[in-house]
Parts: sequence; structure tokens; C-alpha cells
Amino acid sequence: MRTIYFIPIRSGSKGVPGKNMKSLGGKPLVAWVLDTITVSRTADDIWVATDSDEAEQYIRHSRPHVKVYRRSPASASDSSKVIDVVLEFIEAEQLNSDDILVLAQATSPFTLSADFIALKNAVDNREADSYIACRRSKSFIWHPDGYPLSYSLDTKPMRQQHDGILVESGAFYASSVGAIAGSRQLLSGKIKVMVSATPYNIDIDEPTDWLLAEAIVKNNLINN
Repeated sequence: MRTIYFIPIRSGSKGVPGKNMKSLGGKPLVAWVLDTITVSRTADDIWVATDSDEAEQYIRHSRPHVKVYRRSPASASDSSKVIDVVLEFIEAEQLNSDDILVLAQATSPFTLSADFIALKNAVDNREADSYIACRRSKSFIWHPDGYPLSYSLDTKPMRQQHDGILVESGAFYASSVGAIAGSRQLLSGKIKVMVSATPYNIDIDEPTDWLLAEAIVKNNLINN
């Protein structure tokens, strides 16, 4: 059983144009997750799927241990889903059904090596069929119709006493190749939530997300 990391990026980002190759703290955004995976020493193979010549050249020259998969135009369009390029990759590379595929997102640059190590331990111990990264939110959630979803009005806890809710962070998803190919989904069967250790759960999608990430890096707030 091999652990294969798969990072899909494309050149057509609209919220933050060219974000995957845009410099954050002196290196392209995509390099953050690549370096964290490398430091964690949890990967047998690391792949980046891209439609960008610039990204391919950068990776081949600066991260020679990382492999590049040229995704098709169909799987890199604005309307394509991430599962499209995952299934395309699995078929093209003829991966073994027992291999574990970890889809890690370049847009979550502050995922910690500890997060990937915890994931690897859970996979090795066969704690579930699939794994999803989440963050714990202490927010009080309300329904648009005017009633709370995460607490009772007559027993509202203090925020520090509130267990919070688990929110999908988008940082990573993991499952066996066979399960992904069979279900055509990233997650299936028994799913384990992996609560991220990072205090900075950012999924860069909008310009404000990028500004926040820059502030975190500028102030040396991230320690991997």
C-alpha cells in the first residue's frame, strides 16, 4: 500500500488570478503544501496535476522529487469538479486499488506537517475508509428562519465552554484508490474527521483570503 499525494491546480482561477503560482512569503502558493508534505515524510509519491506550463517548469526545476501530471482541458475548466481530475489521474496512471490517495489543496498553505502525520497514523491503523480535514469553529450557528442550530436558547453556553462545530476545511481528503474509483467520490464508507492542528485554517479563494495569508506570513505566525 502506497500513500500518494495529489495536488490539483489550474491556471484559470478567477477569485485570485494565477493564485497557485503567485508568490506568498517568497515562494509560489503551491510550494507551501508541497514542502509541508515533504517535511512530514508521509508520502511515497507526490503529484501535482496542472494545465500550466509555468507551474510544470517550476516544479520540475525546483522540486524534482515531485511528479507532474498534465490534466486535460476538460478537467481544468471552470465547470469541472475536483473528482473529475482525480478519476482521470487514477485511470491514466493505473494506480493500484489498495493505494491511498490523499488529495491535498494548495489553497490551504498553513496545513501543518503534524496534520499529515496524524492522517498517516490513522490510515495505517485502518481507523476508517475515508478521511476528511476539518476545523473546529466556536461560532454559534443560526438557521435563516430564526432559530439556533448549535445550541438551545435556554441553555446557551459561554463561548469558551462551547464544544463548537466541525467545519470542512478543504485542506485534504483521503481514501483508497479502489474506493474512489468505485464510488466516484472522494469520500465513502466509514469517514473519520481529522481536526486540523493549525490555528490558521485558510482556504484561499478570494482577495481577502490572500491578504490574510500574507499578514500571517509577514508576522511569522506560522510554525511548521
